[in-house]
Amino acid sequence: MVIAIIAVLIALLLPAVQSAREAARRIQCTNNLKQLGLALANYESGNAAYPFASIYQFRAMGFPSTDQGTSCFTALLMYFEQAPLANSYNYSVNYRCDPNATVSGAGLSALWCPSDAEVVGAVYVEGPSSRHNLPWPVYFTSYAGSYGQWAGRINGSPGTTVATVVANLQQHNGAIIASGYHPVTNPGASRGSVTIASVTDGTSNSIAFGEHAHSLLNKTDGSFYSWNWWVSGNYGDTAFTEFYPINIQKKAKNYPKGATEAGGFISAASSFHPGGANFAFCDGSVRFLKDSISTWTLDDNGSPLGATQQASGLWSVTDTTLYRPGVYQALGSINGGEVISADAY
Repeated sequence: MVIAIIAVLIALLLPAVQSAREAARRIQCTNNLKQLGLALANYESGNAAYPFASIYQFRAMGFPSTDQGTSCFTALLMYFEQAPLANSYNYSVNYRCDPNATVSGAGLSALWCPSDAEVVGAVYVEGPSSRHNLPWPVYFTSYAGSYGQWAGRINGSPGTTVATVVANLQQHNGAIIASGYHPVTNPGASRGSVTIASVTDGTSNSIAFGEHAHSLLNKTDGSFYSWNWWVSGNYGDTAFTEFYPINIQKKAKNYPKGATEAGGFISAASSFHPGGANFAFCDGSVRFLKDSISTWTLDDNGSPLGATQQASGLWSVTDTTLYRPGVYQALGSINGGEVISADAY
């Protein structure tokens, strides 16, 4: 009888203990995003603009083509107590090369959500390749910068024109612009084009960073090791879009879990916190947005009702009677002119 009573008590207390532990992890996650929000504000103060989410630059080791550049987190290192790493990064070459292996091989707990258990301390080591002569290590991140409500990016391939890059930048309306062009001759290009003055919706109504649940990725197909590299400016690694709903893996029956670059999950905000995810806003505040937040409806082709993606990759509104951005899209844009009340989310 005594054993039975103890078993019942344990069964009753265990959920409460687990809930308390998750609450503590969520608070730590909030603190991490708070530090990123403050780092972003300090960066803007020192550079008169927010950093890019993605920068393309010429490859190292003599390759004439462009390649993925570094992430917004690399630019922010100096502002969240990582000055030695910031001083070690060589902007004259690509992040994925021998001179920058020390930086990529540093695991930063400030970029790990405690609830995203498998991201903590996980490291991938890529063997010698055309990009680097030595084994190249990289850690992962649970967070990403917001590039607004539209999905898409510039591919940075040879022949990409400045006009195409400019059009792409104008398409994205988030605090952390999704694409920038960083030739070797312009190492200062990590500074973006968005300033506080650009955030006409108000800094308290504009998302800067959100969660990116790395542990949901599959180890078997290799996507766990291929995405969310913290130094990578590839848009699925350290940037997300409000185009897709929060935690799309709970809502879409056939969401892509693998390493498909156009996949909804790769580009969406997600977390292990019950009911939603944490987001840092441009004013430095951190708020928990619920899965149930108002969002636009995507059709069977993955397009918002009333909007069409052109061959160039840019989106246009084709039917104003159907086009209905939700509160989530309004929070993702910095200059949409939407009026959002605090009780809307």
